[in-house]
Amino acid sequence: MHRSLLLIVSLTFSTCVPMASAHHGFAAHFYPDRLLTIEGTVKKFDFINPHSVLHIDSVNESGEPVVYVCDLQARSQLIRHGADETLFRVGDPIVVVGFAARRDPLRCEFGTGYFADGSSFTMRSTKGARSQFPENRAAPLAAGAERTIFGVWIRPGMFGDAGGIGKNTGQDSITAAGKAAVAAFDPETDNPVYRCEGSSPVRIWRSPGLATSLSQQDGDVLIYHEFMDITRTVHMNMAELPADIQPNYLGHSIGRFEDGYLVIDTAAFTRGVLFGSMLHTDQMTMEEQISVQEGTGDLLITWTINDPVYYSEPLTGSQRLKSTDKALIRYDCVPESPRQ
Repeated sequence: MHRSLLLIVSLTFSTCVPMASAHHGFAAHFYPDRLLTIEGTVKKFDFINPHSVLHIDSVNESGEPVVYVCDLQARSQLIRHGADETLFRVGDPIVVVGFAARRDPLRCEFGTGYFADGSSFTMRSTKGARSQFPENRAAPLAAGAERTIFGVWIRPGMFGDAGGIGKNTGQDSITAAGKAAVAAFDPETDNPVYRCEGSSPVRIWRSPGLATSLSQQDGDVLIYHEFMDITRTVHMNMAELPADIQPNYLGHSIGRFEDGYLVIDTAAFTRGVLFGSMLHTDQMTMEEQISVQEGTGDLLITWTINDPVYYSEPLTGSQRLKSTDKALIRYDCVPESPRQ
């Protein structure tokens, strides 16, 4: 791990930062505008997916020993930063500036860590609360070749062009049944990620810092997402969805190529999380269109979702991904026990 060197002449941290347009998962659990400074020694470092976790021995304002627990990015994302399990060493002194948790005074989202040798590591900027991701490089093409949908793709960042999230429509048409379901949903304890379970295709396409590959096998299209090691099979030899499909969180997908697009129709979902605290029922159907954009070479995924139980209008959205030369990394998720 090459830590970016920073000579610490003095450590003076404010208790608030400007509110960021932070990603929903972060803002649901942590205050984007409330910083927490922790000084102590490394007790334990869990270098795992879906979130790495740093445990810090420290003391509270009364001088009593306490253990702070700070969430970091997934192991897969940290590896792409050049990090490994030696990023934090047990017994080493450390100062962490992170974002206070909404529910637990001894929990934080890791921002920047400062080490005794004067170096530092930043995962989320303390000014703006923006996750940091390594620079991306596109996979090289042979001379005269054109990029197709098949290859490895990544959403390299969270914000601006790197975020790649298009405009969403239809959320305001949520029904009374949809509102009741959201009111009963706890984003901490009901988040399927803690159980190492996947979510809807929308959530999976939008995983930042994690790669996705598209390939062909026996006439079908395989979509492998690093997130949860998920593989979707798009059946290209079916004209319509079979009537006896066993529902699951990914649904059952059939596809066709049409005017330069891969068009995917999916149904037979189980009830689940669409994205963040947006929920869907087992009546949801989804159409995706996947293509490579001229000029940029980006992979564009657009979708239209119909769920008449929770939304009176279709839900639409899109996600852009960049070609990447990064090797795929197994996720090997470790289930968490949500901290209250």
